[in-house]
Amino acid sequence: MTPFRQTETPSTEILTDRADTANLPLVKRVRSGVSWNVSSSLIEQLIGFVRSVVLARLLVPEDFGLFGMALTIVAALNALTTIGLNQTILANKFDTRDELKAHLDTVWSAELIRSLVVTILVWASAFPMSRFYGQPQLKVIIPILGLITLVQGFQNIGLVILRKEISFARIFWYELATNVLGVALTVALAVVMRNVWALVIGLLLTAALGTVLSYMFHSYRPRLALEKFALRRALNLGKFTLVIAVASYVTTMADNVMVGRLLGTAALGNYSLAYNVASAPISVLVFSLGKVLFPAYAEITAQHPKRLEQAFTKVFSISSLILLTIAVPSFLLAGEIVQLLFGGRWTSAGTVLRVLALTIPLRGVALIMSTVFFGVNRPKQVAVGRTLEAVVFLAALYPLTAGFGLTGAAWAVVIAYAFACVNRLVALSEIIPGISSKLLPISLFTVAAAAAGLLVAYVSLSFLTSPLPRLIIGGLLSTIIPPVILLLIRPDLRKWVIEWFS
Repeated sequence: MTPFRQTETPSTEILTDRADTANLPLVKRVRSGVSWNVSSSLIEQLIGFVRSVVLARLLVPEDFGLFGMALTIVAALNALTTIGLNQTILANKFDTRDELKAHLDTVWSAELIRSLVVTILVWASAFPMSRFYGQPQLKVIIPILGLITLVQGFQNIGLVILRKEISFARIFWYELATNVLGVALTVALAVVMRNVWALVIGLLLTAALGTVLSYMFHSYRPRLALEKFALRRALNLGKFTLVIAVASYVTTMADNVMVGRLLGTAALGNYSLAYNVASAPISVLVFSLGKVLFPAYAEITAQHPKRLEQAFTKVFSISSLILLTIAVPSFLLAGEIVQLLFGGRWTSAGTVLRVLALTIPLRGVALIMSTVFFGVNRPKQVAVGRTLEAVVFLAALYPLTAGFGLTGAAWAVVIAYAFACVNRLVALSEIIPGISSKLLPISLFTVAAAAAGLLVAYVSLSFLTSPLPRLIIGGLLSTIIPPVILLLIRPDLRKWVIEWFS
């Protein structure tokens, strides 16, 4: 790591460890950023997958259910206080390094205060939440998990500088080191303890490790400071981020609360496992793209606004193809995936995964469209959309869960994200006029190709009974056929893929 240098006047210190990176053309930075982010997310998911398989065989569903109950309150309080101040650093242009430094220190200080407040609130909620779920252990588990937020509040904000510059190589190694060491610690604890405390202590140690490593991977050193202009500028964007965070919590965690309350710890353990498997492609592809596209769209809007439509159309075409290609084998082979990888006691997770596989393209497309709004500094549309989606989700969640159990909760998720896609497309048409007429045929071609792959794979599975051959043959056919068909019938997609890899 190259330490940052100082000029003759300390007030103009260079805040980046790689001053040359920001001078590269945007296309090269985007390609590099996507490559590093996808690689990081893919490795993270593979490590997490191995972790899940190992822990699922060392622990029981009740342990995961109890852990999930504790996480709901921690996540809720984080969502209710999240104001996304880091987004201000990414979305705005700073004329001087002193101005950037003032914003960095202010955001870091404000987030540290927020983390302390959240930790106190989590501690205060432990007793009532243990009574709500009827689980006495939560009185101790919840306060310990509350420390995670406080520990993460000290993380080095210097990493945000790398994201702003679309320079993700250093972040890749940071995340890799944190994930590998964190998983090793958690698995070791599970081997020794064989109970829910392995998950709790493992997560806390991973958070502490990530905070320590953040100062090793970037040389910036934040200081306590609350500069008025920087704070006001950050809070202006933060008010929308707070709404988005609360609404996002509802659409990602309310089902856990409902399942845990109505169906118990074992059911919640199975549901959480299926949800995590279905969320893995989102983490690998969509979140990776979002980290790069947010600052990239901001730069395009500032310098070449007419290129925004073409850039988004390319991203939408390629990402929707990948998402549907992943969703098809997940839907077709959900039972075999769970049975072979996690064991027979997780059978209910296979049924839930088949339904949640439908959310992979729906959730992914909605999030990809949301990135445009952040890039053009219009988060209000996302805040309004997320709020409406949370209302739709809550309206469907209780009756479906009460009437159909785990699969009912999964269908509520599908309904919410289907509504999100329509809602986000309507809002996007206001920013990019006529975009819906371009995205509709792209979507129809992609769905048709995915349906062809599903049909061929389904027919082939009728001749197979053993889980492993079904997984291999069905997985290969349903994964390969859709992209092959699309590349044959869409010359523009072929051109974009060739351009990217050239």
